[in-house]
Amino acid sequence: MNSTILLTATEPALKLSRPSAEKWAAALAEERRRLLEDQEQLREREENLRRYEARLRSLQEEIEAGRGGGPAGRSGGTAASGVRVMSRAPFGDEAALMAGWEKLHRARELLEAEQAHLREDRLAIRDQEQQVKKREAAVAAREQALAARESQIEAIAVADAPVASEHTLSAVTRLTRVPFDMARSVFGGKK
Repeated sequence: MNSTILLTATEPALKLSRPSAEKWAAALAEERRRLLEDQEQLREREENLRRYEARLRSLQEEIEAGRGGGPAGRSGGTAASGVRVMSRAPFGDEAALMAGWEKLHRARELLEAEQAHLREDRLAIRDQEQQVKKREAAVAAREQALAARESQIEAIAVADAPVASEHTLSAVTRLTRVPFDMARSVFGGKK
């Protein structure tokens, strides 16, 4: 009745699927193509930025030339941009005008800063109001649960009230009287 079980000493062969060399080469070629496209796009952007910077610099030079009182500014002629330049005002008025513009810009910066603070305060107040509403809802739910529990307790107390009125003796008194009551019932004594 004894049967022998033969165990083989061979281990199972693990076969891991590895992508073929062609797949790796295709994936690498695709990655290289993407990198080259990205590089080309970055070069185009960089060239566009250089052209834009050069254009801004030339506009800035034209503005400064018109303001600085170059030949076009003094004679009241036209600047290179085609904009007619007015003759310069006296130096004192120009300083007052520049001071006024600086005050205006500073006031605008202060106004923007105050608006940002006000916006942040409004967002903070909104968040606080939402938190308060959540807390109010939680408190209301707790109050309802508490009221339900209290009404259950009152209902149980009302249902048990007649039983409680029948047993006005304390638990200790009832416990101490039990042996005597049993003896009376056995021997026929009065209650």
